[in-house]
Amino acid sequence: MSQTPTQPDSKTIKKIPVTDLKLGMVISGYVCDWGGDPAHWGRKTIHQHAEIEKIKNNGIEEVYIDTALGPDVVNAPTLMEVQAAAAEEIKKIALKSPSSSPAPAKSKSMQDELANARKVTNQARKVVAGVLTDVRLGKQVEVGPIREAVEHMTESALTNAGAILSLSLIKRKDEYTFMHSVNVGVFLMSFCHTLGLEREQIVQAGIGGMLHDVGKMKVPLEILNSPNKLTDAEFDLMKAHPKSSGDMLRETADISPLSVQVAEQHHERFNGSGYPYKLVGQEIGLFGQMAAIVDVYDAITTDRSYHKGMPSHDALEKMFEWCKHHFDLPLFQQFVQCVGIYPVGSLVRLEDQRVGVVVENHREALLFPVVRLILDAKRKCAIDPITVDLLGVKEKPSFRIADHESPTKWGIDPKKYLPKAELYR
Repeated sequence: MSQTPTQPDSKTIKKIPVTDLKLGMVISGYVCDWGGDPAHWGRKTIHQHAEIEKIKNNGIEEVYIDTALGPDVVNAPTLMEVQAAAAEEIKKIALKSPSSSPAPAKSKSMQDELANARKVTNQARKVVAGVLTDVRLGKQVEVGPIREAVEHMTESALTNAGAILSLSLIKRKDEYTFMHSVNVGVFLMSFCHTLGLEREQIVQAGIGGMLHDVGKMKVPLEILNSPNKLTDAEFDLMKAHPKSSGDMLRETADISPLSVQVAEQHHERFNGSGYPYKLVGQEIGLFGQMAAIVDVYDAITTDRSYHKGMPSHDALEKMFEWCKHHFDLPLFQQFVQCVGIYPVGSLVRLEDQRVGVVVENHREALLFPVVRLILDAKRKCAIDPITVDLLGVKEKPSFRIADHESPTKWGIDPKKYLPKAELYR
């Protein structure tokens, strides 16, 4: 997997251009997203010039090196500096006004819509599971049940976008293949809604998202579910799945070109390093670009057998870094405004040292969510839970968010403190 290096001392990890790589340097990470070839390379010491060429040939333009174990590059930014800069940029994005038209007024509160959102999400999971299982058995894709499920999910999103989105932001370890497909569909629909797109486009994007990985049903299960690093040959088989998805959907009745674009282009990257067609920049369709962003976001924030999912804020910061090469920055900025920098279920610490769970977001004010306060970090003890809308007290410095907190550190399950918590289990 390619993600932030895990060396304890982030001052010894530095980011450098691939052109600065020298023999003897120790690579600890690659500046590329979830779908890049280095996902199965891991930490390595450069012994041959051919290894550097292989990295370049795979479209990797920057890497992290461990200067405690190998040669240094003077004045290269440290991991700590890179992370701090990315965090600051994400906050700037959150302060911007949404660029699209305001979302329609909610007809239900988030709490009132949650039960329906859970119902339609569960139904979508069952439909996707059935379709993907049928495809693995050699049957053709049936769009009808998928479209019906997406129509119900779209209706929920238009009723209150936060409800169904919050269910996708709360991760579950089981049934990854099916839930990832549903989550990509939900994120795409929410993304389209944020951009002010028409309802039919939202539905077609949702269908494409739900079916974007249908080509993986042609990949042997021992490769698809392997907990080990894939060989080059195995990874080549994996990289064929977007083309397989596109080919299969083009043979499917009642499928739209928009849905096919989502499935076929979700691994393309702006600098041409993606697959299967190595499209560059605007050669990638709008919905292919959107699918790439949401696919990566859901993948890197979810626990898998071979990696620990990142907290949402870490994922957004890494994806901002990847925007230099892989994503369209303005489009990514709009995605941040879609999911928020403090997503539902996040644990945050206020300036007054109280800790709480984010239970709802304001799209027009991402830095001021609704928070359920449950802990006192200074005294390290629980407090009587109280819900505070930070937007209503934003002029009070003590109520501003100081930082994210780790649920593991405090030994709590944030889902227990969400509205209708039983719906998140």
